[in-house]
Amino acid sequence: MAGSSIVSGDNPIEYSPTVISEILGGIILGPTALGRWQAFTDNVFPEESIANLNLVANFGLVLFLFMVGLELDPRMLKRNIRRGITISAAGIILPFSLGVAVSYALFSILMDREGSYVNFLLFCGVAMSITAFPVLARILTERNLLKTTVGSISMSAAAVDDVVSWCLLALVIALTNNSSGLTALWVFLAGLGWVLLVIFIVRPIYLKYLRHSGVFNGREPQQMVLFITFMMVLISAFFTDAIGIHAIFGGFLVGAIIPHDGGFAVKVIEKIEDVVHIFFLPIYFTLSGLKTDFTDLKSGATWGLWVLVTLVAFLGKIVGCGLAARFIKFTWRESATIGVLMATKGLVELVVLNIGLDAGVIDTRIFSLMVLMAIVTTVSTTPLVTWLYPPKCQKRLEDQLQGDESKDSKDPNAGPPVNMLIVLNRIQQVPAAMALLSYFHRKPPSSSALSLGHLPFYRPIRVFGLRLLELTGRDSSIMKHYESELQILTDPAISMFRTLAQVVKLVFHGALNFSDYEHFADNIINSAQDAGAEITIVTAFGRRKSLLEGSVHKSSAQAGHLVPGWFESLGWGFSAEQQASFVIELFTKAQNHMCVFIDCGLAETEETAKADYNVASGVCSDDVIIEEGAPLAAESSDDQHVPVIVVPFFGGADDRQAVKLVSDLCTQTPVRVQVWRFTRFGARNSVVESASYSSIAKVHFSQQTMGGVAEPSNLAAETRVDEDSWRREMAERELDEQFLDSYLRPTTTSAEERAKRLSMATVDTAIEPPKATTSANPADSTEAADQHSSTRHKLASKLRLRQAQSPTQSSVLPVHSDDSHNAQVANVQIQTITTATPLQTLLQRARMLKSADLVVCGRSVRDSHQYFDHSQELAMIKATGNTQALGATAEYLLGSGTSASVLVVQSETTKSPTV
Repeated sequence: MAGSSIVSGDNPIEYSPTVISEILGGIILGPTALGRWQAFTDNVFPEESIANLNLVANFGLVLFLFMVGLELDPRMLKRNIRRGITISAAGIILPFSLGVAVSYALFSILMDREGSYVNFLLFCGVAMSITAFPVLARILTERNLLKTTVGSISMSAAAVDDVVSWCLLALVIALTNNSSGLTALWVFLAGLGWVLLVIFIVRPIYLKYLRHSGVFNGREPQQMVLFITFMMVLISAFFTDAIGIHAIFGGFLVGAIIPHDGGFAVKVIEKIEDVVHIFFLPIYFTLSGLKTDFTDLKSGATWGLWVLVTLVAFLGKIVGCGLAARFIKFTWRESATIGVLMATKGLVELVVLNIGLDAGVIDTRIFSLMVLMAIVTTVSTTPLVTWLYPPKCQKRLEDQLQGDESKDSKDPNAGPPVNMLIVLNRIQQVPAAMALLSYFHRKPPSSSALSLGHLPFYRPIRVFGLRLLELTGRDSSIMKHYESELQILTDPAISMFRTLAQVVKLVFHGALNFSDYEHFADNIINSAQDAGAEITIVTAFGRRKSLLEGSVHKSSAQAGHLVPGWFESLGWGFSAEQQASFVIELFTKAQNHMCVFIDCGLAETEETAKADYNVASGVCSDDVIIEEGAPLAAESSDDQHVPVIVVPFFGGADDRQAVKLVSDLCTQTPVRVQVWRFTRFGARNSVVESASYSSIAKVHFSQQTMGGVAEPSNLAAETRVDEDSWRREMAERELDEQFLDSYLRPTTTSAEERAKRLSMATVDTAIEPPKATTSANPADSTEAADQHSSTRHKLASKLRLRQAQSPTQSSVLPVHSDDSHNAQVANVQIQTITTATPLQTLLQRARMLKSADLVVCGRSVRDSHQYFDHSQELAMIKATGNTQALGATAEYLLGSGTSASVLVVQSETTKSPTV
């Protein structure tokens, strides 16, 4: 959302909290709109039904204030207690004073000096100084500001503001409902005594009972626990209403004492939030709308007072809280943002106004005027915050994903650690992610290796686990978000990973985050940047086993056609279009190496479990260790299947990164690695074909010249363009050759020398194409074509390319294995395969893989070089998959029915594709 705003064309509804639409819905049903039709009011809201609706609405209001109290976490207040009190005090004193000042004009013009001016004065001060804590939390969550310094201090200040404002409102109601000051003092003292009783007597007993029931240890609250909790709410509400304050204060008080340990407060709010927001609050908004009549605001003086009240509500908070924030060392931009956030009114302001109207402190005109003020201030908050506090100015709190370098391996043979971010969404995805990590995590060296000193170079991994959950808009979801530091301690997915890390001695850091679906990709990319992740792996994509069941799908897969609908089984519970859009956005915006993992049963096999056991227990079976130069086989001597990692290599930056990932992380793990390098029959990659291409170009160019007069030739221009493209392809292929020679066939295990060799072999892909020259002389163009042809011969000779064979006319497509040899890395084998149909050849080989095996392939969507372009082959088999999402290779394998899981790799967005 960086740089977005209503002015730039975004949907303004996205910038308005949901409560605004609910308030406006109630107003439309009232006398402002539909209520002006008397027949509508008489039939929909007859007079005799109002009393019953009021009863239901007040009961729902008590539960809502109980939820507001639940959201106040005392530990959150302690985090910024001093600064929060400073900002809150300034945000109460100045608006309260301005409210008192403007109350005289309101009382004189609109109230006609009827009623008690003292009560009206105090009420106006409270109405100006209150901040809607629930609405503020929702705005901060939706704008992803909750974990910023501004968001954290705003939440603390708003919590203090809410508590003080409710206490002041209780005092105002006590004074209003009692004519004598002595009676009002007794009501106030009775209310204060009840607060002390609940905090110092009821709360310790309640905490002891909860501790005995085990809810603090993550156990689900039993029905008796919830029964006692809600009985406390009703009893407290009854008492505060009986002494003459209001029932809502009793509900708010009990909510404030509910503990948040073990996620208990979140579990309680989950039980009631839907019924409160779906059933009770709409009735309350409807009744509030029936009391609101904007048609009463007729005179210019009334609208002038509305402008004055709105400015007081804005400036009081912005100036008061802003100056206080600046005093405690916030910048001017941050201070102004805090002031705007504290000016949020929302539903809490509506509750205050209804209490004042029911108590007779204000009349319907002032009620309507202040409702309009609350709507304007709340609607304006989000756009102003977005403008004042863009992402580039935001300062995040200390991130959970900061790694502890003291936990890294001290092995002298270990290179720099690989920071790997693994993204999880559901608990069902954890086993597959753990199985994938077992392929990457280095097993402990065997005793024989230690005695011989044979400890080759490797790169350990440092895993950052991100549990990314969807922000549903419920209050419980928002609570989980700003209590993520506590929720992460009991989160099952993170706990399982943390236990695995302790067993296998893996460096692991976990984090819990919430986001709406539209910002999933941005959240993942930002988390990767915070963690300094070199590689990001998004898990939880899996294909249903039932997808390939049935004769139709089996026959389609065997024929080499993509199985329809396989992509719909991907993802996190969204539609196929949403998931494809998510994957494309993720790859498009990614700056580091981005991987997407598609699980096809990796964690459900016995072989994977054995491999996991070998890593976890420190057992290095001799059947798993491959000697230098030994032939690579999928089966060991005792018929135990050793997991195979296959890297199909067509060429390009993404394929190079796939090879680099596997060679860096899997060469010292209990797996076998096979690199299948594919070259295509018929591709323009040989010396003979290059010469033929140049000759044909010269013949066509000569045919365009008539009567010795040189004419402009489109073919000559196209020839130069194609020549440039061919040169870039040759340079890319040379880069592939140098990469394989330098990375998979190292002559030393020294980390420094290996890195030096790799950097020397790196060729910048941004090769300058030959400048197109325009000449009227055909001989000059022919001479240029000869020079270009000579360049082709040199490049082709340098690449040591073989002369391509023409494909036969038989129905069986030719496949020729040019080269098969072991790399100097112990468990890696490289095989060169020449075929006219590389995708179908790859599928035939991939179908021999088992569910414990893994295919690591490049996405190769950003590149457009012809020598690894599969568009013609996909058109031949009538493929209709989402090839722009995961790439042609992965989507063809998955859609055609391979049993192996697939890891799709895209290299980072840099000029050097090998880094």
